[in-house]
Amino acid sequence: MGKGEAKKHVLTAFTPKGDYAAILSAKGTAKIWNTSTGHLLAEWKPSDGDNDLRYSCIASSYIGKKFRKEQGTFLLALGTIDGRVLAVDVSTGERKLITSYPGEICGLSFANKGRVLRIVGRNGMAYEVNSETGQLLKEFKVSKKSITSLAFSHDEKYLAIVSSKIRVISWEIGKEVLKFPNDLENVQHISISNDAKNLVASDFEGKHLHVWKCDLSSGNVSRGPTLPIRHPPVALDCRCGYNKEEVTVLLAVSGRGSAYIWNLNAFSEDQIQPTKLTTKTKIVETDKENGGSSKKRQTSIIASRLQPIEEDKQVKALVTYCSVDHPQFSVVNINNSGETIVLNVEDETDSVHQHDSPSSKAIPTESKKTKKRQAPSDPDVTTDVVDLDQHEAAKGVLLDNDLDEPTMGEKLASLSLLEENKFKSDKEQEDSVSVKPPSADSVHVLIKQALNADDRTLLLDCLYTQDEKVIRKSIAQLNPSNVLKLLYSLISIIESRGAILACALPWLKYLLLQHASGILSQESSLKALNSLYQLIESRVSTFKSAIQLSSCLDILYSGVIDEEDDEDEIVPVIFEDKDSSEEESDEEAMETGQDITDEEESEQELDGASEMMEED
Repeated sequence: MGKGEAKKHVLTAFTPKGDYAAILSAKGTAKIWNTSTGHLLAEWKPSDGDNDLRYSCIASSYIGKKFRKEQGTFLLALGTIDGRVLAVDVSTGERKLITSYPGEICGLSFANKGRVLRIVGRNGMAYEVNSETGQLLKEFKVSKKSITSLAFSHDEKYLAIVSSKIRVISWEIGKEVLKFPNDLENVQHISISNDAKNLVASDFEGKHLHVWKCDLSSGNVSRGPTLPIRHPPVALDCRCGYNKEEVTVLLAVSGRGSAYIWNLNAFSEDQIQPTKLTTKTKIVETDKENGGSSKKRQTSIIASRLQPIEEDKQVKALVTYCSVDHPQFSVVNINNSGETIVLNVEDETDSVHQHDSPSSKAIPTESKKTKKRQAPSDPDVTTDVVDLDQHEAAKGVLLDNDLDEPTMGEKLASLSLLEENKFKSDKEQEDSVSVKPPSADSVHVLIKQALNADDRTLLLDCLYTQDEKVIRKSIAQLNPSNVLKLLYSLISIIESRGAILACALPWLKYLLLQHASGILSQESSLKALNSLYQLIESRVSTFKSAIQLSSCLDILYSGVIDEEDDEDEIVPVIFEDKDSSEEESDEEAMETGQDITDEEESEQELDGASEMMEED
């Protein structure tokens, strides 16, 4: 880059809270970075058919809880100069929607926690679509002439555009709410604060920033201070004070890689001085003979944004600087106007040179997570590492003269015990893993593979999963093309009978509930839905006769069971177990009873004979 040239502006986008930043390289590769840790969250590369696309704007949004990554979705929207809009889930690489509009796309913004994508075309048309399904929710005209610049407010309520003049549009009602003078045509960049209280614009010459104070109740605006700027800006940001106070903070990122911040609180126009942010990188080159040399190289600020002003009224700026491939992030406190803040960053090649050099010593380092988890009152770990380093540096061998060292037998016994415990723990871990139910992420991946490969066996294995949460989340992650494939597969399965039919019904239910709008928008799906309707009607029409037949069978079956119970009634048989002595006594009693009976009969015969003789 020559001395008089301005660096080409890189397309960047922060999430609404500034937790993540998306940076689009010149090759069309987008990288998502965590601004608090500086770690790379995800990377997206365009497909082979999209390499020739020229992007004009991007927007990003993170959906989900920050510390529960498995439930979050990072959406990246890209607009092109030929009117195409592409929304991608960068964590999975899936395309959420692809739409086309006439003319160039000049503005994109997510709203309603990423569920809605707002699109503004260069021809003056504005659109609002569902970021998941692509359904058009709103469409209106914001300008009759071509738009040269625009800005969305951070509270998602207003849109500021520059065409033949400056216009401020309420997105909810789709109408202009502020009246600006008609002679403001020399405007290049613009930014608007929350509730449309302030607006800042830069001219085409790039030498001044014009501040406007707005009154929504009357619909009028008044001129504020005009601020000189040394280099033309490529991006602007505007914030109000805490709790809607009459405090305005402005930020401008210049094409030369510096940033300027103005705090307009209780100062006259002559006393307002910007705070300059710039960066310098220190590169250390190791030399074997003299031990090393250093030089400085100027780097640039890629992007920046003002953080919301809290109750302490501290002005903070989130700065992205260094290279596009390896950016670094810092939150800078702005305290004094007119000062210059230099961000010194050590280049990553320092550690590479040190580890590659044979004369350098490898120093054990710990990650941030290890340092946080290590107890501060435990000095043993640090002491052991230092002693080990000293022995290795002196001898290269570690000498141990401890008299309390365990014997070889004790060492072998402990070793076998450790191996046995490890074997048990590994076995328990394998058992726990084997019974772990399938998750939504794994089922979703398997369904994609089955649909893309037309593998019916793999699809049936996925359909046997009947957990409603897994079904709902897996279907929610499907893209429109896979939704139609799954619909056709489920309809063919439902035409059959058996257990697989019962397994497919919950999947069909949630598929129609979550993707109804997308399915209805496809003409090819109408024939499939019609066949599904006819199949359901034919199945339902037999319910009445089937219920009658089932009732008759139940009645007849219950009667047959009752008759079998009467015929097969079992009479209980009682067996008495007696001793021999009891049997003998019983026999004697029976004989005695028999003798007594015989005597009684003889006596009765004698009595009868005597009575007959007396009668004669």
